[in-house]
Amino acid sequence: MSLKPTKVAVLFIGLALAAPLAAEEAPKYGGTLTYMIPADAPPSFDGHRESTYATVHSVAPFYSVLIRVNPENPSSTTDFVCDLCTEIPQPTDEAKTYTFKIRQDVEFHDGSPLTAGDVAASFNKIIFPVDGLLSARSSNYLMVEKVEALDPSTVVFKLKFATSAFLPALADPFNFIYSKAILDKERAAKVFNTQPRYVNIAIACPIR
Repeated sequence: MSLKPTKVAVLFIGLALAAPLAAEEAPKYGGTLTYMIPADAPPSFDGHRESTYATVHSVAPFYSVLIRVNPENPSSTTDFVCDLCTEIPQPTDEAKTYTFKIRQDVEFHDGSPLTAGDVAASFNKIIFPVDGLLSARSSNYLMVEKVEALDPSTVVFKLKFATSAFLPALADPFNFIYSKAILDKERAAKVFNTQPRYVNIAIACPIR
C-alpha cells in the first residue's frame, strides 16, 4: 500500500523534528562494524602497493589523503577538493611548483599530529620507492622531480615539467598518508612486508 502525499509529508516532518534529538545523544565508542565487499581479501592493506577494489573500499575510510575528487562531482577529472590541505594551490614557477598548506587539526590514532613531513614521506614512498618496496603507481608521477616539507604545515611538489596530469594523479584514492616515523623505521630496517601496517590499519583523521 502506498502512502498518500500528506502522510509522506507528516513522516518527513516527524523525522526532521527527531533529528536534533538523535544528534544530542552521547556517542558510543568501541564495538565492531561489519560490512561486505564483493571481492577477495587484499594481499595487504597498504594502499601504496595494492591496486585492488578490496583494498581501497575496505581501507580508504580509515585514512586521510591530500586531495580527492569532489564527491559531489565524482565523474570529473578536474574538480578536486582538499582533505588534508587547506586549499588547492595555484601552481607557480611556470606551473612546475605546487605548494600545499596542511591542516593542523589532524592526528594519527596514537595521538601524534599529522604534519607536512608525513605527507612528503608518503608521497616519496609512492613516487620514489626504494629497492624492495612495491609501488603500484610510481609511473604516474614521472613529472615529479622532488617532494619536500618546508615546515610542519607546508609541503612542496617540484615538477620537471608542467602538466595537467599532476593533480589527477595526486587525487588517486590509494594515496593514503602514513606516519613518517613508521615509514622511516621500515626504510632503515629495509623490511616492508612484515610491518603491522600491512595487516593492521593505522588511522589518521581530524581531531574530534
